[in-house]
Amino acid sequence: MVDSLAKSRAFSTVDSLAKSQALNSAVSVNSLADTGGLPIRIHTLFELMMKNPAALSHMILVGPPGSGKTTSARSFVEKLHGQGGFSSFFGRALFLNSSDERGLEAVRSRVFPFVRSSLHSILQGTKNTLSFTPPKIIIFDEAETLTDQAQIALRPLLDTPPQDVLLIFLCNSVSRIHSSILHKFLTIQLEAPSAAEFTKRLEKIEIKHTPTTGIDILYRRGDIRYFLLHPTKHNECAKLWTSIFTVPSYQLIPHIDTLLKTWIYPELAMFFLVITKELQLLTANGLYEMLRITDSDFLRLCPPDIRTQLLAKWIQENLHLKLDEPIRQV
Repeated sequence: MVDSLAKSRAFSTVDSLAKSQALNSAVSVNSLADTGGLPIRIHTLFELMMKNPAALSHMILVGPPGSGKTTSARSFVEKLHGQGGFSSFFGRALFLNSSDERGLEAVRSRVFPFVRSSLHSILQGTKNTLSFTPPKIIIFDEAETLTDQAQIALRPLLDTPPQDVLLIFLCNSVSRIHSSILHKFLTIQLEAPSAAEFTKRLEKIEIKHTPTTGIDILYRRGDIRYFLLHPTKHNECAKLWTSIFTVPSYQLIPHIDTLLKTWIYPELAMFFLVITKELQLLTANGLYEMLRITDSDFLRLCPPDIRTQLLAKWIQENLHLKLDEPIRQV
């Protein structure tokens, strides 16, 4: 059973994990307010393009789900064409979800008619405060799902000056972007946001939102989309982290059985692996053992009760017992 001192350390560690997300951020909360929650380097790049149209470029925004690709693209469009959602930029910006419109026909029926239309100049209006006429913008979400034919069909547009028509690809990986067009883009990598960045981006999307704990942001890699789709799970990981240290060691196995009613085994195991790593308690042997007990071939042959026993043993050896040692703050 974990003693009271160990419990207090575990509880304080939850706070430390949450605080570290903000303290380790590369920018302050005040500067994040100025950038709308975007990373400083992205905000600076966009500002440079606004001041110097010769710097405009076709772009690929690449990063894990929820890293801010769509938010960054919307911010860029708003800088060029004024505030508003994608649907309000009729004639000026076209947003396509490539998972739904991934073929050559979508490019022919949606993209080229948009490029040829003259509504862009008619609808320019008074929102634009730039010293130049901003280009039409075409945004492809999940661009890696575009077929090769569709991607190749975009080459004439990529040869067009981005000051006239600018393409933005949003994708999780560039591995499926056709090699014949990849070099036409400026590739911008987005990382999972810190807690401060996460909060600012969420505020930009939802004025009223549920506060999210630092440990949940850490485990979900700052995936804003996940929390928007699961509004009841903003402190799920914090509750899990607390519960595992308030249960006596002899009740750990039935407690894990209860957790597995709402968590799938690999996800629960990965949570403890991530937390152990963040606490700087993960050893090579601990990592090897976790990989062994979460191997897909092994899990197919292993009965559920044995899995539970193995995970409980791993938690005891790599977390519970090590609470007797001073926990290094992260």
